[in-house]
Amino acid sequence: MFALVRIHVPLSVVNQKTGTEARVMDHVWDSVVRNHRSWTTGGVRPLYLTHRYMQEDTSMIVDAKDPDALTDFLMAHIAPIDNVRSIWVVNLSRMKFLDFPAEMAHGFSRFTVTIDAKPKYLDRIFENILLLRPGRDIAVNYIAYTFASYHASTMISVLARSHNHLGAFVDAHINPLEGVVNTETTLISKTMRLVSPEDWKKYVDSHLAVPGAEPIPDIDVEDESLITGC
Repeated sequence: MFALVRIHVPLSVVNQKTGTEARVMDHVWDSVVRNHRSWTTGGVRPLYLTHRYMQEDTSMIVDAKDPDALTDFLMAHIAPIDNVRSIWVVNLSRMKFLDFPAEMAHGFSRFTVTIDAKPKYLDRIFENILLLRPGRDIAVNYIAYTFASYHASTMISVLARSHNHLGAFVDAHINPLEGVVNTETTLISKTMRLVSPEDWKKYVDSHLAVPGAEPIPDIDVEDESLITGC
């Protein structure tokens, strides 16, 4: 099972004795990067690390044997990290990856799009998104059911030339799908793969979808985003 582990850490904490404030947001990120190769809890493999722009959390995609193995892993390696305030686990079910040109990994921004949709339309929405072959401005990287809340049933990861390109894509290709009630986009400001390119390819290839024949059309918008490239 794939899962998204969101690890809540405040941007800063105040030392109660001295009254001084210290930034601690990177403590989890640094700890995972430094230690993940030595973690030995069986049945769980950390795959990818991300940080959402202006959010007080670090997120990690993991492959876990089952929920109990994931819980053992979190208690052994994540809970003891200094300043961790809480942990939120989001299941990534029926996860599918879409291949995209290698050059899009450089110079493009990564976003997540969370979809709120009526349940009876979910499979049709999922299938329509899988048909979106990468274009010159946009590529869907993966899609998964999350059922993270009453208003967050599906999540997609998108590479976009800019924030404005992403907005135009969502308006043209996601919001009009029958059953979609609302969408929420979030910039991913930092990412890091935690496995070798060869191992990552094995995970992706086993969950690879075949997109439709027609690529996403070019998006003609001005890039006026203040956060593109952050």
